Amino acid sequence: MKKRFSIICVAALLCVSCGKNPSYVKTSGFAQGTTWHITYQSFDNENLTPKFDSILKSFDFSMSSYNKESRLTKLNENSTDEVDENFEAVFSSSQYLYKISGGLFDPTCRPLVNAWGFNKHKDLKKPLQSELDSILEFVGMDKVRVENGKLIKTDSRITLNFNANAQGYSVDLLCMWLKNRGYENFLVEVGGEVRAFGKNSESEAWKVGIDTPIDGSTESDREISAAVPLENKSLCTSGDYRNFFVIDGKKYSHELNPKTGYPKDDSLLSVSVVTPDALFGDGLATAVMVLGLEKGFSLVDSLPEAEGFFIYSDKNGSFKTLKTKGFNYVDLSNH
Repeated sequence: MKKRFSIICVAALLCVSCGKNPSYVKTSGFAQGTTWHITYQSFDNENLTPKFDSILKSFDFSMSSYNKESRLTKLNENSTDEVDENFEAVFSSSQYLYKISGGLFDPTCRPLVNAWGFNKHKDLKKPLQSELDSILEFVGMDKVRVENGKLIKTDSRITLNFNANAQGYSVDLLCMWLKNRGYENFLVEVGGEVRAFGKNSESEAWKVGIDTPIDGSTESDREISAAVPLENKSLCTSGDYRNFFVIDGKKYSHELNPKTGYPKDDSLLSVSVVTPDALFGDGLATAVMVLGLEKGFSLVDSLPEAEGFFIYSDKNGSFKTLKTKGFNYVDLSNH
């Protein structure tokens, strides 16, 4: 699965039209190993940055697999079996994605990510088949469940990593906080996952960019393929062009198939999905990347609550796009 701070990484999204009205406040910061940016229509130019930082810090102590004191870390170490509300929400969404993806969205594949070295961006290697086979014995969402506020594992070696959708949920939490306090117009982005409500300062739908999936591109040299108008929806993107390595001319992506233990092998380079909330959209984008172009498109097209935009390579290595019927965007690939 993708690692939201920098593993797995997904196609980053960029606010391309936020306007310059002074009644709209822009703020940003760092959390979960990545950056966050929020623009909101202010009542009196109040500074909400400390509150946003507090929400994200609290979430980190709940769901981060890199925070040694987090609830998730303690669950993985079997030092507790008690879950919290954040865990239950993300776990429930993961179960649904596991079901509709045929088991290809699976947060228990953390040991596979470690085996390939994608968890630290170094020591990337192709593991031995025997190592993968031994790990696959305790991989599978069907081996864990939540009952009465407790996580139950069939094998104590099972560990969970929600980097594929937890960041999306942190976006939702920030949005819920703003909505509950009467804010109507705002855009929230954490690590590339975006959710927007209302209008921007120009009284238009927020416009969010989708990166061109160029291998090795960074946030400083990105190209934008499309601009997506977004209103009361989320846009989440997953791709395999930033976190990969090459051995003997073959590209190995961080998007792992939890059934085989191997990276996905498909022409799909990135997928962006529009959904009502970012928790589901974040996970769905990752699931689609593992499913591949044909099956991934079929899945998104079958979901009434989702629309998708797919960028893939043809046999000549050229970029091609495919979208579901209801996905609206402005093509910027030739600009």
